[in-house]
Amino acid sequence: MMVSVVDLEPHAVVEEHVHPHEQVGMVLEGQAIFFIGAEQKILGPGDLYRIPGNTPHKVIALDQLVRALDIFHPVREDYR
Repeated sequence: MMVSVVDLEPHAVVEEHVHPHEQVGMVLEGQAIFFIGAEQKILGPGDLYRIPGNTPHKVIALDQLVRALDIFHPVREDYR
């Protein structure tokens, strides 16, 4: 398992991508639009998300800094 805190500047975009790792997390600050597979949701502080492995996903930060807690399993070698 790998845990990280991610900050996105206002209006930042994490382009659509996939990885084999399961990802779960919680938005700690700010709001963002999460595109996970066919779903689209606006998430804010305290909201949880789950992204199954190999599922396309994208995030767009709204008008303020977004801070999120990301948890991956297994550990992402590309983050070391």
